[in-house]
Amino acid sequence: MEIIKIDYLKHTLKYNFLKNVLRCSSRTRVQKSTIKKIKNSQPYYIINENGTSPLIYLHSGAYSKNPLNYQIKFIKNLATLTNNKIYIPFYNTPNLDELTKFVNSFSSPSLICSGLGGGIAFSLYKKFNNIQKIVCISPWMHLNNPLNSTKAKLIFNGLNSPHLVELDDNVECLIINGDEEKLRGYINIFCKNNITKNIKWLEYEGMAEGFVFYPSKEAQEPTQIIADFLQN
Repeated sequence: MEIIKIDYLKHTLKYNFLKNVLRCSSRTRVQKSTIKKIKNSQPYYIINENGTSPLIYLHSGAYSKNPLNYQIKFIKNLATLTNNKIYIPFYNTPNLDELTKFVNSFSSPSLICSGLGGGIAFSLYKKFNNIQKIVCISPWMHLNNPLNSTKAKLIFNGLNSPHLVELDDNVECLIINGDEEKLRGYINIFCKNNITKNIKWLEYEGMAEGFVFYPSKEAQEPTQIIADFLQN
């Protein structure tokens, strides 16, 4: 495992604005024609239909049908940089069995997850088949925390604690977060539990949760790191 603490850029005016305002932006409106729906299965959205290897994005929020506008823009940019075919399953109230079935419908996918999507990914990790790579952007590695709603606690009741999960030896994992995040301590526990595994953990000094998604200068370097990780 490789741990890198990064003394990053001075915060730009745009970053400071986005840190305080952007997370309250409206949800993405996706045309119904672009949503793939198979009977009795997980609905999903595809970015870059002609991409090569599959990449599944488990988005943050966990109880919202769509990711945020700026997260969709980030994913579109990532698809351009990597030529991945990116699948975004929609979940209002996550059906964890359907989500597991959806991920396992691919032969050897990679995952990108953020926020509570990270908690979902690692809680279900042992049920997933043949995951190649995992990218985590500010993952919430502990589901039973005071920030969760009653609805969240009911959904995740009985799941494994994601910060206690042990990765397989053949899986590569990249974690990127800011050191101002409230739940970063659980990332530390997860990495200590997987000290011998193939993990690269980058923590950016002074950055807020999910800063990699922001359309600002601070996000450019980690975005390229993610693209390189997925391609190599």
